[in-house]
Amino acid sequence: MKIILLIAFTLYSLTLSKDAFAQGTPTPSNSGEAADVSKVTEKYWAEGKESELGVVQNRRYSNEGHIELDLLTGSISSDPFLSTSSYGGSIGYHLTPNLSLHAIAWKASADDSDAYRQLRVEAPSADLYRNRPRGFYGLQVNENLLYGKASLFGKMIIYVDLFILGGAGMTSTDTGSNFTPFVGLGQKIHLNSFAVLHLDYRIMRYAESVKNSGGLVRERANVTDAVSLGLGLQF
Repeated sequence: MKIILLIAFTLYSLTLSKDAFAQGTPTPSNSGEAADVSKVTEKYWAEGKESELGVVQNRRYSNEGHIELDLLTGSISSDPFLSTSSYGGSIGYHLTPNLSLHAIAWKASADDSDAYRQLRVEAPSADLYRNRPRGFYGLQVNENLLYGKASLFGKMIIYVDLFILGGAGMTSTDTGSNFTPFVGLGQKIHLNSFAVLHLDYRIMRYAESVKNSGGLVRERANVTDAVSLGLGLQF
């Protein structure tokens, strides 16, 4: 009998606990208040306002209307049996923030390459055709593709332009002058409001006459890789 009463009391206690828990739990409301997210999005979106969107395109250093003078030095790969360096300069004018026109010229100095010296050791009688480049002058157009900021070692912010370039000119060699179209890529770093540092790569092509040690001449197409490092001033 005591066991039956104990079981009944336990079941009754569990029933009371269940009812109390059900009454203490708040019933979720189906009528929620609409959240106003406009104030939140104002912090992250320009909402189509041109004045605010323009901040993304802001340039600290403007190119438009500026004249640019550059000193150039570089390396030219025109023949595996020649080691060629260059030095020169350019003058340009920035028509718009993204478009500029430049007159460019350099002198070239060519010496025997390591490959040539090694070949002379292994095959002294080998008959090679070579044509030393002497210089280049021409016109070049730059079109900016990208403008941005970068952190330099976490210490300072630098401003960078990435551009494509193209143009044409004349390459002078031992055997004459040759019309030379070219295309390439360049990157400019603004050191401050007037000084810039840039690295340019050009693919240049021209037809040339080459001769061997016996004076025999033949024609060939020359594809040259030219890399130049420049330090410039903008006025």
